[in-house]
Amino acid sequence: MNGIEKHHIRVNGVGIACHCAGNGGDTIVLLHGAGVDSALLSWAEVIPLLSGRYRVIAPDLPGYGASDRITGEYTLPFYTEMVRGVIEAFGAGSVVLAGLSLGGGICLNMALTCPELIKVLVPVDAWGLFDRLPWHRLTSWFTRSKLNENIYAWTNKYPAVIRLSLRYSLFGDTAKVTDELVAEIQEAMREPGAGRPFVSFQRSEITPTGLTTDLWGRLEEIKLPTLLIHGARDKAVPLKGALLASKRIPDCEIQVMDGCKHWPQKERPEEFAAALQGYLARKL
Repeated sequence: MNGIEKHHIRVNGVGIACHCAGNGGDTIVLLHGAGVDSALLSWAEVIPLLSGRYRVIAPDLPGYGASDRITGEYTLPFYTEMVRGVIEAFGAGSVVLAGLSLGGGICLNMALTCPELIKVLVPVDAWGLFDRLPWHRLTSWFTRSKLNENIYAWTNKYPAVIRLSLRYSLFGDTAKVTDELVAEIQEAMREPGAGRPFVSFQRSEITPTGLTTDLWGRLEEIKLPTLLIHGARDKAVPLKGALLASKRIPDCEIQVMDGCKHWPQKERPEEFAAALQGYLARKL
């Protein structure tokens, strides 16, 4: 697919599928989001736009895509260790680390725990750009409910519901919600245990009294050059948090993608790639 090759590696005994392209001097690692996301679902359109100038590595996080499922908990520290292992397995040295949503939260946590592996940080509509979730106690209850456990199994039978969800939460431009995309997501939702990784992550990070990992309270500690990219109409991680974060991270710029919701790089990949490459041209 557009010069993208799949490589399989192991990190701490967990098999991880990595989608790779390009051979430029600097390496960009792209992390996808949660739900039923995967490397190619989130990044297939962006990888070819970057691979002419950079080496690009987009792993399927454990529990997603073609990577292994585990029997234990999917936690932010677990994912951080997995991504560290990916970077080290490819001998990439320090990388440009970009991540969407869950992937953005992993980016922030890595910037706090292993900054030596990162040259430039690019959180995209990132988990952690808030101190509490809206309706926090209700959200905490929902994450532990049978409804949350079974929601993919119930909704994957109804393409119209999937389409509605994509239009409401992920895309500002509803024309981007094609029959092909709906079918791709429906297929991912039908995988056995498709929802378990995200449910496990939610239960590990969202407690009745707050968040397990306080990324928000430590943003000032991030000393890396940081580009926040954010959809202006994001409902899952509202823009307000990203704007405040851009003032708290010492070396930070923000690129707001007007009209986009929670999947800006999927909605307008050319604009996303141009913003990222323009920033890197100044910083690297």
